[in-house]
Amino acid sequence: MRLIFVLLLVISSELTFAQSSLLPTPVMQALQSENVPVENVSIYVQRVDAPQALLTYQSDVPRNPASVMKLVTSYAALDLLGPSYRWKTQFYGLNQPQQGKLKGGIWIKGSGDPALNTAHLIEAASELKQKYGLDEICCEIYLDNSAYAPQNFDPASFDGKPTRAYNAPAEALMVNQQAIRLQLIPSSEKVTVVAYPSWQWLIKRTDIKPVVGECGDWKNGLQIKREGRVLNLRGEYPMSCGNKYLDVNWQGTEYVGGLFYSAWEQAGGRWALADGTQTRMESVPENATLLVEHTSPTLAEMLREMNKTSNNVMARALYLSLSRLNDPLQAASIAKSELMMKTWLQNKGFNFDELVLENGAGLSRIERISASHLGVLLGDAFRSPVMAELTASLPIYGVDGSLSKRKDAGVFGRAHLKTGSLDSVRSLAGYVLDAKGRYWSVVFIANGAKSEATRPAQDALLNWVYQQD
Repeated sequence: MRLIFVLLLVISSELTFAQSSLLPTPVMQALQSENVPVENVSIYVQRVDAPQALLTYQSDVPRNPASVMKLVTSYAALDLLGPSYRWKTQFYGLNQPQQGKLKGGIWIKGSGDPALNTAHLIEAASELKQKYGLDEICCEIYLDNSAYAPQNFDPASFDGKPTRAYNAPAEALMVNQQAIRLQLIPSSEKVTVVAYPSWQWLIKRTDIKPVVGECGDWKNGLQIKREGRVLNLRGEYPMSCGNKYLDVNWQGTEYVGGLFYSAWEQAGGRWALADGTQTRMESVPENATLLVEHTSPTLAEMLREMNKTSNNVMARALYLSLSRLNDPLQAASIAKSELMMKTWLQNKGFNFDELVLENGAGLSRIERISASHLGVLLGDAFRSPVMAELTASLPIYGVDGSLSKRKDAGVFGRAHLKTGSLDSVRSLAGYVLDAKGRYWSVVFIANGAKSEATRPAQDALLNWVYQQD
């Protein structure tokens, strides 16, 4: 009888370890060494082919995942839209060009392409010229943003920094992700600022002083303000930084119109009104003629840029695209996309009551998900037909993206993970290939005090998973 009791204790202890809610010793030690309160951390670990989790530490607590929320958006988009999904940007006229001239103006209609850039506009302009022998456009540039419902979006609402590129809204027709790239070139006497693309209507007013000192967080030494076409830059810039790039939110009708104005001239075309050409917001008339069409890269290709660089504008655009799935003619909105996302989860048999969505990018103070539900979703994604595309989109530990500087020997090159970082938030989630060739879903989310000090604990967790028997 005593032998049976002992055996039951052994079996019970093994089952407890199999579903442990206790932190592994290396992880606990890493948290304690950085004085991180353990109650601020949630962890979920499960082998992708196992029926239950190996580790569930406070994994049912709803937490802010930061950019790790992009995993949810990415999987939903791949599953609903498909890896080969593409966006189209269309160019219309009232009629086909006659005798080298297009009269009545040109319409550009967007469908939410997150990757549309200046080069694509030049390609479209060149195609217009070659296909129709077009030399002159008269008179206006019309932009059609109707694929997205009007948004009440304040770029300063998140962190009070409206000029930061990550605070740009996603729009149906946007170019260069609504940003201008500035190159800062310091010398002992001044800091030269060069803007890309070279937008002819941009007026730069700079008063940046070169200073001696460590580079550090150089962006915080700059004050950037936009007033219409005028960009004001003031502050100090450490010469030790060398040349740096800074992307600035430059949303607006005039920017997109101005870029196409320049693209048409670069393609060898001319404007009938020259500098008098105006840009206006107007939907494409029903009787308009489609002239040329630009097609984006595939969704699978887009995701690699979005997740490896943690691009928030792309994630917002992708999230909005979900709401046009059932009816491509309806205007996309945040509310419709949230409904689509939650319906998709329910159809998969998931009930994520704690889930709070705001923009699908994770750049939010209110978005919430539990580590356990994110881990379960990662397992489902791994067993899905889009596993390869999702995994390939994630940064590789120690190799690229937000994980390029993480060089821990154990999991170097063996983990595909998305990271997240906000004030008082640090997160990590994705897949780890262990020493025996088995894949694990891993989620680590820290909210609150000392979250920024959890990198050693994250690495300890990854190594612990890598070394599993």
